[in-house]
Amino acid sequence: MAANVINGEQVARNLRATVKEKVASLKKEKNRTPGLAIIVVKNPQARVHVARLKERTCRQLGINCQVFYLSDTTTDEEIQFLIKKLNTSSEIHGINIHPLPLHLNHTLISQLVDPCKDVEGLHFLNMGRFLMGDTYMVPFVAGGIVKLIESTGENLEGKKVVVVGRSQLVGKPIAFLLLQKNATVSICHSQTPNLAHFTKRADILVAAAGHPRTITKKMVKEGAIVIDVGINRIGTRLIGDVDKDVEQVAGWITPVPGGVGPVTIAMLLDNLVRAAQKT
Repeated sequence: MAANVINGEQVARNLRATVKEKVASLKKEKNRTPGLAIIVVKNPQARVHVARLKERTCRQLGINCQVFYLSDTTTDEEIQFLIKKLNTSSEIHGINIHPLPLHLNHTLISQLVDPCKDVEGLHFLNMGRFLMGDTYMVPFVAGGIVKLIESTGENLEGKKVVVVGRSQLVGKPIAFLLLQKNATVSICHSQTPNLAHFTKRADILVAAAGHPRTITKKMVKEGAIVIDVGINRIGTRLIGDVDKDVEQVAGWITPVPGGVGPVTIAMLLDNLVRAAQKT
């Protein structure tokens, strides 16, 4: 039996409707329009098309959005100057930095963002609060993944979860969020021997390895919820970290594209509204 497809577009649509209501309420009550700044330094990983999608979504929801497209020769000093300028702007409530080229240190640059405008939830101060249990500003990709899992109607309490990947953006935050939902969580990674030994026991499997087709049919428990976070370009196609044949055994699965991506954008904008409300 083929797995049920988790419709990320529908989950995102519901989230966007909620965000739109919050934006309208904020404008009415405080005469304030949320403003998002997106920084894109041109490089193969920058995902310019995603920035354009975010800009269009903001427009639809009544959010002001400014996208800064910077040259691939942009220096540390230039991007630092821009961030400091955005930190002091009363019209900007959130800053989103797309993946940077190798000559720029993304981790260090992200720490220059005012924690109050850190809608990614990756500033060390906000990450520390998050790990202490304050989920007011949740790392947006992890937050989106939880929404997708919850959309299946499954109760997370007591479920065995395996997260494949230990990145700061996805692996570690999603593991922590699911722990807070009383799931039993294991994190696996590139150095985990016999990966299938762990994944085969998972009621919920989150694949965020960053490598195409890492998870195959024989590695998945029958009826499991499988969340594919991977976005890998093979020729002109986008494929995930989960092989297509997993659909034959999983109970629920996210498609690529159309699964995690739309929901994470909606969660980013939800974080933006939270930041604007707090200003």
